[in-house]
Amino acid sequence: MRIPIFESLHGYRRASLRADVTAGALIVAIAIPLSMGMAEVAGMPPIAGLYSCVLPLVAYAALGSSRQLVIALDASTAAIVAATVAPLAAGDPGRYAALVAGLALMAGALLAVAGLAKLGVIADFLSEPVLLGYQAGLAIVVIASQLPRMLGVTVDAATTVGLYAASIRSWAEIDATTVAIAVGTMAVMLACRRWPRLPGALLAVVGATLVVAAAGLDVAVVGPLPSGFPAIGLPDLGLSDLGELAPGAAAVALVAAADTLVSSRAFAVRNGYEVDADRDLIGLGAANLSSGVSGGITVSASAARTAVAESVGSRSQVAGLVAAALISLVLLVATGLLRDVPVAALAAVVTIAVSRLFEPRTARTLWRVRRTEFAIAVAAMAGVALIGVLEGVVIAMALSLVDFLRRTSRPHDAVLGVVPGRPGFHDVARVREAEQVRGALVYRFDAPLFYANAERFRTRVRSLIRRRDDVRIVVLEASTIPDIDVTAARMLGELRQELGDRGMRFVVAEAVGSVRDLLVGDELKEDFTAADMYDSVQQALDAIDVER
Repeated sequence: MRIPIFESLHGYRRASLRADVTAGALIVAIAIPLSMGMAEVAGMPPIAGLYSCVLPLVAYAALGSSRQLVIALDASTAAIVAATVAPLAAGDPGRYAALVAGLALMAGALLAVAGLAKLGVIADFLSEPVLLGYQAGLAIVVIASQLPRMLGVTVDAATTVGLYAASIRSWAEIDATTVAIAVGTMAVMLACRRWPRLPGALLAVVGATLVVAAAGLDVAVVGPLPSGFPAIGLPDLGLSDLGELAPGAAAVALVAAADTLVSSRAFAVRNGYEVDADRDLIGLGAANLSSGVSGGITVSASAARTAVAESVGSRSQVAGLVAAALISLVLLVATGLLRDVPVAALAAVVTIAVSRLFEPRTARTLWRVRRTEFAIAVAAMAGVALIGVLEGVVIAMALSLVDFLRRTSRPHDAVLGVVPGRPGFHDVARVREAEQVRGALVYRFDAPLFYANAERFRTRVRSLIRRRDDVRIVVLEASTIPDIDVTAARMLGELRQELGDRGMRFVVAEAVGSVRDLLVGDELKEDFTAADMYDSVQQALDAIDVER
């Protein structure tokens, strides 16, 4: 098997090393505070976030197809991890860690198998409205989990609404110092957005840590972190545990695949190279498998970190390898520097990071262009925020499917006519000068023809014929029908017979190969022949000498 990293590094120039080293350092500057914060979102110790930044980066660099994509722990996967594992762990930290590792391994296996089976298209089932609503709902959920940490209060609530309500009710117990640290951290990060290459999160967290240490402030801090690397191995889980983790693993795999494939494709187009969706799934699967055996958490693509690397000229996976090496160095000799990091600062970093998941501009576009898709996005957001991360995704995907079936069962259609002096046939409802051909009904159906819209097609043709008394031929302009199922094919045969009994011909023009083969083939016995198939509408009309 070809190793993608060797292909991407073919012809690598020494002059590129400086940009890649700089990019690796910037990735680390972002990864340390953000990964520690996201680990807490997942319900894991902060050090697990750093573990998730070593072997996964190396695994994707070796097997993924993107030259630039940076793999990391992010809010999407972290929230699903917490939603899946927390009810199963029963408050046992050791079991929680084992279940998190098992979840990463299962998600990784699913992704790798999907890549080997060339199922890269699975991510396409998450439509833009679903992703938009999911991300917004996820931001609401994550901010709710971080709010008590930024306020310095302890709350007892199991739901997102409960967390917000309990935080508000605890206003009298709010610690002003903790709030000041959180607000200051966010202010520094927002100010640094003017200079994208500046590691705002790292500067903000370092500043907050120095202030806490210098002033001796009594606030919650990360505390001692273990040095070195975790033991490599499989978690101690039984088959029943894996069965309970399966739905969460499937959700992680689907969301991570969508995130990764979209980001990989976007950066490839921008920089003029090609990516392979199936290779990306294999690389992402390997990243999650390596995270699961090394004390890490499920990982996905990080568009933000990839963009930072790109901004300083990085165009290869060397940047990711440099980042993995630097994080390893931190784990070996510098974890002591992280013990005094204020929890409120990490919570603020997470809050600012997930706030980017809100996309009001895209939401406004959906509202203007297609209200039903806007409603799907709102449903996804409400489902994730009010019911649960997994449930919200499933609800939104189901609504998308229902909307798709609704639209394809009642698609746009057109009666076609001619315009004097202009070639071709035109929609008489849209082109004012177009007139129907005397003696003929030329009809176009703009969707696949299948069981859900077959009867609507028949009813529509009958209705159009009833409005005229001169129709001797019905021509189906089939260029916009990409596919047809057996139910619809039988309906067309029945309609052909019905119209024939009334003295009319029913013919098909401009059908794609698969539709033509199904109608003319011997299997259905619907009496369509090659004589009923024409390469163009004009050819069909000329063949029976229809008067123009």
